[in-house]
Amino acid sequence: MKILIVITKSEIGGAQVFVLNLARSLYKIGYDVQVAAGDGDYLEEELRKSNIPFHYLNSLKRNISLLNSLYFIFDLYRLLRIEKYDLIHLNSSNTLIGSISANLFKKKPKIVFTFHGLSFLDVNYKIKKIIKFFAKLYFAVFLKTIDKTVFVSKLNYEESKEANVVKDGEVIYNGLDEKEMNLLNVTEARSYFANLCKTDLFNSFLIGSTGRLAYQKNYEFLINNFNYIKKRIPNAKIVIIGDGPDGAKYRAQIIKYGLEKDIFLVGAIKDSYQYIKAFDVFTLPSRYEGLSISLIEAVFAEIPILASNVGGNREIVGNDQNQLYKFDDINDYIEKLINLMKNKDHSLMINCKMKDKFLLSNMVRDYLELYKSLLNDTQ
Repeated sequence: MKILIVITKSEIGGAQVFVLNLARSLYKIGYDVQVAAGDGDYLEEELRKSNIPFHYLNSLKRNISLLNSLYFIFDLYRLLRIEKYDLIHLNSSNTLIGSISANLFKKKPKIVFTFHGLSFLDVNYKIKKIIKFFAKLYFAVFLKTIDKTVFVSKLNYEESKEANVVKDGEVIYNGLDEKEMNLLNVTEARSYFANLCKTDLFNSFLIGSTGRLAYQKNYEFLINNFNYIKKRIPNAKIVIIGDGPDGAKYRAQIIKYGLEKDIFLVGAIKDSYQYIKAFDVFTLPSRYEGLSISLIEAVFAEIPILASNVGGNREIVGNDQNQLYKFDDINDYIEKLINLMKNKDHSLMINCKMKDKFLLSNMVRDYLELYKSLLNDTQ
């Protein structure tokens, strides 16, 4: 079985970690797997360590462009013609149109598409109705050209069916290998951030997060409301790991509110999960989610979570209401935060029980079963 996994960007991010983990796992058990992606160094560098072939596609961009889409169709077709894959696994909305490339062959490879979140289709994505209409039409049309649609959360799957985007699909949870995480202890991890932020964090109640500085992650919620948090928790500080298009806007907001000594944007950090035990609470204020890799990392790190009650967040914490807050409700957020400060043991016990649901071995097994079932249909 020769497999190509395709994703839009090669930068550090949750979907990229998914691709990396899946590719390495398949390679280890003897499958011929390759990866294709657009801009970024992270995936190529990490895949090279495992001798997994990487194909850079300049045509893959995180934007809406007819010209780029046509270029990508040609770019991918050329790669497929040379390599002759048995199965193509597409990830992220911009890659879905690549199904055209695969369908141009007389003996076409099987095609799998994974939704890592609903993006434009999500109820919390505020965008013009006409754009949402065309986004829905795009998915409705191109999902008919693939062989199997996968969702990373049950809620995303259910919402897609209700919106008539798909008639059927499969849910496969993202997974991690706890043995490979190499977590630093609390003191080591907090020392790392203290040095990085050039401030003493050892007497702080440290709220941490990992994610792209972009619309989806909604970090302005934390920045704009931090003074309310500070009134109730005077020693609170926030560290956010990640880069993205809204970084400059967030930094300007931090300066505007005079929060330079309270909120720290530390940029993207490779294998950032190593330092996650530094946080008293891991938070994710997202507008929408598929199944957050960073939240799963927090589960394995055994630290309490406070996440917006959207997407797959509730599935990760076993629907524990102490670790979920009403989206964009600062009063609910603060009350839940204080509750976790005083009583986190129950939530940690729930999270510990959830680990088995998000094991990398389960994820790889389920994808392999899916791949084999599709290929067996053609034999």
